[in-house]
Amino acid sequence: MQNKMFKLSMVAAALMAASSANAALYKIVPVKANVTANQVYSSAISDSSIASDTDPLGCFASSASCDESNYKLGGDTRLGEDGISYRDEVPFKYDNTFTYLDLRDLRNYCDRELGYKTCDTWAVNKWFGAYSDEDENNCDYSLTGGLCQERRAFYQSYNGRNAVGFVDGTEITPPVDATDAPGTEVPNSVNTVVNKFSADGTTIGIASSGYYDIGSNYVLPYRQRGFYGDTVLLPKQDAKDEIVKQMGRTFAYDSFVYENKTYVVGSASIAPFDYGDDNKDYYGDLNRCINDANPVLLSDCQNFAFATQAYIWNSADGASGKAVSGWDNTTAANHEDAAAQGSARTAVISDVDAFNGLPVLAGFNTHEDDDNYLMQAAIFYPKGTVDPTAENQWDSVSVKDAEVEDGGDYIYSNSLIKDMNKNLIAIGEAKRSGRYAKDGAASNRLFYTDASEGSTTTQPTAKYLSGDIFFSSAGGEANAINNYNEMVGSIDAENAREMEGKERRRRGFIDPLNLSGTDSNRLALFQGKAWWLDNLTNGGKFSDDNNAYRIVNATGINDDGVISATANYCAGGYDSTDHNSYCGDGNGEEKLVAVKLVPIAGATADDIVQRKGGKPDVKREGAGGSLGYFALTLLGLLGFRKKKIKM
Repeated sequence: MQNKMFKLSMVAAALMAASSANAALYKIVPVKANVTANQVYSSAISDSSIASDTDPLGCFASSASCDESNYKLGGDTRLGEDGISYRDEVPFKYDNTFTYLDLRDLRNYCDRELGYKTCDTWAVNKWFGAYSDEDENNCDYSLTGGLCQERRAFYQSYNGRNAVGFVDGTEITPPVDATDAPGTEVPNSVNTVVNKFSADGTTIGIASSGYYDIGSNYVLPYRQRGFYGDTVLLPKQDAKDEIVKQMGRTFAYDSFVYENKTYVVGSASIAPFDYGDDNKDYYGDLNRCINDANPVLLSDCQNFAFATQAYIWNSADGASGKAVSGWDNTTAANHEDAAAQGSARTAVISDVDAFNGLPVLAGFNTHEDDDNYLMQAAIFYPKGTVDPTAENQWDSVSVKDAEVEDGGDYIYSNSLIKDMNKNLIAIGEAKRSGRYAKDGAASNRLFYTDASEGSTTTQPTAKYLSGDIFFSSAGGEANAINNYNEMVGSIDAENAREMEGKERRRRGFIDPLNLSGTDSNRLALFQGKAWWLDNLTNGGKFSDDNNAYRIVNATGINDDGVISATANYCAGGYDSTDHNSYCGDGNGEEKLVAVKLVPIAGATADDIVQRKGGKPDVKREGAGGSLGYFALTLLGLLGFRKKKIKM
């Protein structure tokens, strides 16, 4: 009997070895940021190097030898929560009136648009940077980050930078426009985020000016300016109001090469917001900012904001910017206290016949409707032969079924396109209004649209992800898509009610869309369906190392199949390979880290070993325990709608 058992064990072991030698599709490669931080986030991966029409498998090919060091990962760190994102034109992509100024306003946003039972704690974290018992009228200077630090900096100083950008773990030093520096620069006060890499590997991102000491006060010349490598991208230089040129904000998200020149796309301030609205005042009267020759020196102007338009710059000249397009259905920069906004989040040179060789852009734009300024997903189609050095060379077209208004009801708070490939497959998100939650969640619905089916006169249509891992009320982030139509992001991994409950936990995912441009061999790798990425990192010779991570967000993917991601890390590995396994029996410390997911050469769909559901969920906390697992929402909690919107 013992002999038979021995033989059966040997057979079983042999079969396991034969079937699991190359198990899993990806190995996980950590990227250690050499910066003091509580959380480390990925945001971008550099372009592919080996995938081609003749060998579309890229790093999955059996003959591939992909060195992870050939792929640069961009990201940024946090010591505390942002308060208001460093990446977005308006607070939470929601408040285009710019009247979210203090702790009570933050709580109001959460109550209205997210509905959590924990909104008091959520708002305190956003205000102070982490949970604090400090009185809301004072900043807790034992903490870094948070909106309070920015709002009170003029009189109470600034407690150090919160966000540091890095490439492959090395801190980057962004260019800063120090023209007419107002005083002595405060060391380590510049906040930086990385958004993308250009085709040649140049870093694209957004950085603040940093603070300046002007004697007894601290001033911030500008909160956000896009950059391309060593070039700062400037706002509208022929603006009527001096404050636009001095303190105006810009945002850089992507680039493209056209007629042998590289252009950067994003958005730029083109006019002041409605400074006559007293609800926007903080430390003074905003009216003073328009007529003063040096508004940066005034306490009144530290929180000044602007109307923006989608913008384009020649990468070699930060002052060269031009508007991509006007707003949709309006020419007024301000209306009913709201400031119009527009943004080009992505750009490609199209392979589609109708626009072959021409740059097509996408993002969002403002549409005026019933006295409301609605910000919604848009494709910017070229009007014809494009001259990027001239104004308004593209037409803005809204994406059908991703519009904020549906049949007279404002179903969504906002929508936007975040990425697009050369097949003109664009991906995006539509944030459900808190008044129109589904199954107890006012979630970000994920969609794709085939922009090749639209034109300057025809709307493309949004198609919302469904089936597989995408249940009807699932929300998440649609972050990136490669030219094989492989889409990555994050998605709710549970369907608990968020309204009067807590935030759902999320997992990183990949969804190979079967559309024009999809390669059948790539599609077969994933069995033609969407997966949580954790299911594709289990089993085989990398399984033990991979089991130290659970992927919570995928932020970039190139044609070779290499993915940038953010993960929870448990030193020594989770207790089991189950999805919801504890770290150290629930007592271990988890950290938020940046990782690369590198395809395993020769891996196929047969190598996929799904994880089990495992133990009940355990609350996951970042370093120090106070910021928590759901600090991941720093990367993109959506929800912007004018406060006075009619319902």
